[in-house]
Amino acid sequence: MTPYTPPWIFGLTNLPFGVAGTYAGVAMPFLLRDAGVPVDKIALLEAIAFLPAAYQLFWAPVLDLAMRRRTWLVLCATSGSLCLGGTLLVKLPEQLLAYEILMVAGQALVGLVASCNGALVATTVDPRLLGRAAGWVNAANLGASALGGGLVLTLTTQVSFAAASLALVLMTSLPSLAAFSIAEDPPAADRLGRHLAQVTRQVCSAVRSRRGWTGLLFCMSPVGTAALSNLFSALGRDFGASDAVVAWVTGYFGGLATAVGALAGGFMLDRLPDRRNLYLAGGLCTAACAAGMAVAPLRPETFVVGSLAYLFVAGIAYAAFSAVVYEIVGPAGSAAATLYSVFPAAGNQAIAYTLLLDGAAQHAWKTRGTLWTDAALNAGGAMLLLLLVRAVFSDRQTAETAPTGASEETGKLEIGSVT
Repeated sequence: MTPYTPPWIFGLTNLPFGVAGTYAGVAMPFLLRDAGVPVDKIALLEAIAFLPAAYQLFWAPVLDLAMRRRTWLVLCATSGSLCLGGTLLVKLPEQLLAYEILMVAGQALVGLVASCNGALVATTVDPRLLGRAAGWVNAANLGASALGGGLVLTLTTQVSFAAASLALVLMTSLPSLAAFSIAEDPPAADRLGRHLAQVTRQVCSAVRSRRGWTGLLFCMSPVGTAALSNLFSALGRDFGASDAVVAWVTGYFGGLATAVGALAGGFMLDRLPDRRNLYLAGGLCTAACAAGMAVAPLRPETFVVGSLAYLFVAGIAYAAFSAVVYEIVGPAGSAAATLYSVFPAAGNQAIAYTLLLDGAAQHAWKTRGTLWTDAALNAGGAMLLLLLVRAVFSDRQTAETAPTGASEETGKLEIGSVT
């Protein structure tokens, strides 16, 4: 048996995924709008950029084969970083198609880092510390907006796009090297056909379990997706915020807010009898933040306070999401990376359709309509999921939700980002 991995290690190994995701969610909308692309089209391009993560479960089985997952993690982070760096070297809006192709390819490759990382967390971390690991993973994922968002925007506006491209490549590739410190057994030397058959059986068994199928419903809902955070940098001007304020709020300060929220969520998760409760609470608080921004005056102060509050709550919700997934994935063993990919895939589809709805609301009812739509989706979804949990899980079944990760029916969850 390999020794347990300290949870904080996964704050480093998940940085590539976080940098890539926040580059797409923070810097991309700002740069596209600055190039004259309308917000509703930006929302569509954002949704397309998230699609590889939504469907990566179809090629994720390769991560459980041939090489250790830590090796796959480094390989995917390095190759994906080159694609993402290339997006900053094309001319906008003339080469918008090339930009989107490179963005989708980069997100597809770096998205596999999350599957590798999730499988490593679920199989190498002490089950009693899964909540803490989820906090570190999401602190890196969402808190990386200080790098993938803030630093990239600063370099593009104050230095050059070439400098921003080089920095993006380094920030996406170098942290992945920490994966080599993880003690991991080599993969079984199974043939491809046998491996795929075994993976299919294990995944189907986990998804059919009570925690598995309810976990999928959690992931497919708009609750806790924090989709609005992917449009904040494009909406800042509607609040009268300057470009500098937008860059600092969605980048540096936003990254700090989400990181603190994720770590706080991780601390709470290992002390709660049912981690799903914090996930639902995060969705309701997200709705409250969006609604508060909708009723407040469209002023820079509203943008600053509302965005930071929204991003702080998003960190808590994402940590809770991850912790739920890890519980489902942990016992999967050789199929852990594949099973892990199923849940973020569903979660990233939720981010994509929530983004599309938010974008449609912006086109129809402007900024306040976008805020109210996001609030309604989160609040309505949370209430429906609460009714589901109460209907499916009785008091006699709460033993399977203990913070130690032990359960009658093997199960566990995470998004992405969205991912």
